[in-house]
Amino acid sequence: MNDIPLSRLLRQARKAVSREAYHEAEELYASITALPEMADDLDTRLRYAYCAEKTGNLQQAIETYNEVVGIYHQSGEESAAAALEQTIEGLKNRPDEEEEPPQEEPEEACEVEALNDTELMQQLCEMGELMSLSPGDMLCHEGDMPHTLWLMRSGSLTIHLPDYDEPDSITAEDGHLTLIGEIGFFTGQRRVADVEVTAAAELFAVNGADILKRRESDPAFKGGMERLLLERWAEPVLAHHVVFERINDIDRMRLMHVFKRITVGPGETLIEEGEEHTSTYMLQSGCLFFMHSHPDEGFETHDGSMTVCIFPGEMIHLGGLLKGYRSQYKVLTATPVKLLRLSQEDFEIFTMRRPWITQAILHFSHRPAHLQIMRPEDDYLWKANRHVKVEKMV
Repeated sequence: MNDIPLSRLLRQARKAVSREAYHEAEELYASITALPEMADDLDTRLRYAYCAEKTGNLQQAIETYNEVVGIYHQSGEESAAAALEQTIEGLKNRPDEEEEPPQEEPEEACEVEALNDTELMQQLCEMGELMSLSPGDMLCHEGDMPHTLWLMRSGSLTIHLPDYDEPDSITAEDGHLTLIGEIGFFTGQRRVADVEVTAAAELFAVNGADILKRRESDPAFKGGMERLLLERWAEPVLAHHVVFERINDIDRMRLMHVFKRITVGPGETLIEEGEEHTSTYMLQSGCLFFMHSHPDEGFETHDGSMTVCIFPGEMIHLGGLLKGYRSQYKVLTATPVKLLRLSQEDFEIFTMRRPWITQAILHFSHRPAHLQIMRPEDDYLWKANRHVKVEKMV
């Protein structure tokens, strides 16, 4: 392959990945990363490691990821290094007999009718364990892993958020089950607050791993959980965006159901700088690298660009909803990610009845690149509606 131009090798490798021909892509990227001029190219090394991971060549994947981690540390990009180290730990804990990682779950529309709220809550409670807590007991602490989803049927909780003097509270309502811990469950992020019991509480504790396993085998249950994700996590996020908050609640919820869920592996280029990419994205879980040239924010990389980490709940590339818009930045996947994608085509019906929204998006997209990221307030989701009405309480 030494006689093949680098540009051609790169095209061949990208095409191989798009065909899911990972063995071919791994061989191509091995040749590319061996070239002296590609020694410091992080994007290529991440792609090489991802292909090695897909073929089951875990040792090579770990070795290559570690090389990238070393480069991040040298560049002072500690957040990026930490995110990639989590991927490495996951590979190290993968069973030796697993030759190839499982394929990503297809994000296709469910062909069976999704469970309604009452049915979904009933089944979640049956999967869970009923626990009774007294005033002063701690349900969870800031920094805990998000392994549990709770459904509270009675009682009251106090939420102690860091850096906020006034605590928030959640109280169960008659005829409702109250979601607790859904933010961490949906995003995979550690707990963001200490949660203390202030009035004797009864909660169903549902293991997150059991929910994910059930989704794989029960389409109706999966459909119900998808609706729960959109209505109880994603829509409140969308409501805190400077553009979408101006849409009324009913239409904004309709818009939220137009978003498509996708998954992307680590080391992939989601958006190229200068590309006319016709979608906007809300990050559900994982970490993205947002690379731009503005000097005011981010970690500087070897090529002088600035890198910002994008985390769950944040939204990028709003300009992708405008015809002819070309990105001022490059977006890479630092880890495996789950995204909610809204395409320009699906959004057009909303712009037809709201001519003001195109101008609002255009104004937002004229900001410096690093200011085109939506970052909601830290405590906003505690004020969202967490109460799910059920026809017959469990």
